[in-house]
Amino acid sequence: MGETHYIVDILILLSGAVLAVPLFQRLGLGAVLGFLVAGTLVGPWGFGFIIAVEEIRHLAEFGVVFLLFVIGIELKPSRLWIMRHSVFGLGTAQVVVSGTLIMLLALALGFELRTALFVGFGLALSSTAFGLQILSDSGELGSVYGRTAFSILLLQDLAIVPMMALIPLLASQELTVTQDVELAATESLLIIIGVFLLGRLLLRPLLQLVAGSRRNPEIFTATGILLVLGAAWLTDWAGLSMALGAFLGGLLLADSRYRHQIMADIQPFRGLLLGLFFMSVGMSINFGLLASQGLLVVALVVGLLLAKAGVIWILCRFTGRSAGDSAQVALLLSQGGEFGFILFGLANVAGVVDAQLFQLLLLIIALSMAATPLLVRLSPWLIKPSITKPARRIPDEKRIPQSSNHVIIAGFGRFGRQLANNLKRARVHYLAIEIDPTKVASAQTLDYPVYFGDASQIEVLRSAGADRASLVVFAMDQMEPVGQAVVTAREAFPELQIYARAWDNRMARKLLLNGATYAIAETRESCQQLTRDVLQATGLEAAAVTRLLDADRQHTDVHRLQKQQREEGAHGYKNILLVVTEASTTAETLAYAAALASTQHARLTVAELLAEPTSGDESGITSPDELEERMSGRSIARLESMVEPLRETLEIQTKALIGSAHEQITQEVVVHDVDLVLKPVASQQSGRLQRLLGNEDIRLLKQCPVPLLLIRNPPPMPHLHRKICAGIYLDETPGGHRNDRLPINRTILESAAWLATAQFAELHIVHAWEAYGEQELRSGFSPFQFEAENYVELEQKRNSEAVDQMLAELRGSLASDLLPMFNPICHIQKGDHVEEIVRMAADLEADLVVVGNTPRTGLAEMIMENTSSTIVKQLDCSVLVVKTQDL
Repeated sequence: MGETHYIVDILILLSGAVLAVPLFQRLGLGAVLGFLVAGTLVGPWGFGFIIAVEEIRHLAEFGVVFLLFVIGIELKPSRLWIMRHSVFGLGTAQVVVSGTLIMLLALALGFELRTALFVGFGLALSSTAFGLQILSDSGELGSVYGRTAFSILLLQDLAIVPMMALIPLLASQELTVTQDVELAATESLLIIIGVFLLGRLLLRPLLQLVAGSRRNPEIFTATGILLVLGAAWLTDWAGLSMALGAFLGGLLLADSRYRHQIMADIQPFRGLLLGLFFMSVGMSINFGLLASQGLLVVALVVGLLLAKAGVIWILCRFTGRSAGDSAQVALLLSQGGEFGFILFGLANVAGVVDAQLFQLLLLIIALSMAATPLLVRLSPWLIKPSITKPARRIPDEKRIPQSSNHVIIAGFGRFGRQLANNLKRARVHYLAIEIDPTKVASAQTLDYPVYFGDASQIEVLRSAGADRASLVVFAMDQMEPVGQAVVTAREAFPELQIYARAWDNRMARKLLLNGATYAIAETRESCQQLTRDVLQATGLEAAAVTRLLDADRQHTDVHRLQKQQREEGAHGYKNILLVVTEASTTAETLAYAAALASTQHARLTVAELLAEPTSGDESGITSPDELEERMSGRSIARLESMVEPLRETLEIQTKALIGSAHEQITQEVVVHDVDLVLKPVASQQSGRLQRLLGNEDIRLLKQCPVPLLLIRNPPPMPHLHRKICAGIYLDETPGGHRNDRLPINRTILESAAWLATAQFAELHIVHAWEAYGEQELRSGFSPFQFEAENYVELEQKRNSEAVDQMLAELRGSLASDLLPMFNPICHIQKGDHVEEIVRMAADLEADLVVVGNTPRTGLAEMIMENTSSTIVKQLDCSVLVVKTQDL
């Protein structure tokens, strides 16, 4: 019986969750409150089915651990820096002010100072689990109030470290225990540094090794769990919270190319364990104490909610948030937090709080957490309409239902609506996703099953049941979202049938290359034809389809476009050379080059660079020519075995180049009319050693007469770029004219537009400008200081107008099939050209940067090419360096 009671407990927990959570979701109260009530009912203060709450709580804490890991992996250091004012400003103020206020209230109730201090700052923390779960369920994590709440929660999670360091100090009656605090702080700092060092040294090679085991995806899942639990154990061993270790582990993976797969693998464990955590909170509510001291407990809970809500509202208003957003943040974060259970538990063991106070604090936190979903749910009525900021979103009464074997329509414009009407008449089950709230509201009033969401996001597709759907139809009204959605869906759901709407034959062909099962060009008949094929794919008989649609209309079956690879446009790269060495010839590099060549409909040549042989290299060789022939034969044979699988869809050849890299590549470019060279960076090391080993690449950058793409960290499968950053610079010299660099800027933008169009990538344009002479005007010796601001504003306006004019001229000359996709996002930054391009590329998470290299002579040549090489060295992504055609 001792062994089976665990199974019984699990069955009880699962039964309670299965019964309560769907009921509360149907009532619109959310899953969080459902888990809480389920835990209360099965716990010792409910029906008493489960008594051993402590055992379950220990396991349930891993829900918070996995949650903090996901938070860390989604929070890139660059994003943390962008949020620094909200996190370290507003977040710190909330913890300090709330903690001080609650401490003063505790002193007024008769607690001694050390106890009041710890109680005050322990209750100042809010529930990260509740807050993020509620924001995620309502789809408001990206809203103003959602980002504000997230910033405060993040600082609170970081504040756990010093709070734990306070426990030894508060547990002792002597002031000399400050040495213990210093030791605790030192241990904290060392373990954090250790986690980061181990992560940087071990994570990347480990993940690359595991990622190679594609036939065993379970190994990758096991690796993800290992990373979470390993980081949590390391910080727990050092005396810190496991959640902090998980957060740091996630933060280390924030820049990894494998983070999306790790998140997908971790998500089921996070959700299940987090639900268990909520149930353990419900089981911890001591209703016996509530019965004996009911008025005191209720007063303390209400006091906590009012005090924290008031502080948060005032601080949010003080930092410029609207009254409505401030009130929503205050209601969301007014409760106690799950870390309070941990902190007060440790404090109880250390003697900072006694057992009776510990039970009271536990009850206060649990009840305040239980009240939070109701407060958030009632917030529209609690917040006066006059201060509520109108939000452009869909009310959360309509949630995407659980479905299977259905059709998902992404985009509910004219095209999607007509398809939905035909599916409805055919009695085919479907649901639609639309990102425009106005269209969603209008469709829902007419009883269409349309739900708000961005169909290019994996989680939205998953919530719509893409893993159980018969097919998905991407019918958005814009080109770029369709292409991005096809790539995203194919990565996440390899077996899903993907039907897509295209604007012309060229776009349809690109969609097919990027993973679409079917794509049809936008003609007068296209919607009718797409409807016909969708109905047939759902299993409807052909005769029934014929009765529903007009069989006489002409149609275009774009499956045949896969055989029309001969059609070539007037732009793009048509002859690509990939230059590798034996060390840099990886399957990932070849797949990246093949994907780029496929989207450009280009020929690909893979050439391996070989060092010039010496007479002692091999025995039995009678002449240098024979030695070179043998070396070339081995090299080509090895390359042929690697590129053979790529020949099914691509024209590809191999060869060997013997001699100096830049000389052989330049000769190959000139003789065989190559128009793009690809090459992995020469060294992955950094600092001075990289500068020394990178000389070959820099020399090639100077002498190669065609664009050179240096490959670093290529994007994962299907090896298509998501964000391309084009760096332009209008003024060549101080006081220069815009036309000085017009040719090279035009080449940069055209090249970036070609690639962005072919791969459905976001195109960002970065222009950095400087106000020459500004420092002199602002100096204390200048009589014209008052003119400095006007001068800077004029320069900013001049640069902005110049960029707009250049883009307008470029749009007027772009090819017709490039023009619809040429919708760049411009970033006009004040600062150094190189520094701003590098910074913006990092902030935007770009995976390709396009820069220019103008041919010059003498000193001008040295300066210009040093600029290009500096950008290449400082970036962590691939870089395409283009030159003017007159070179």
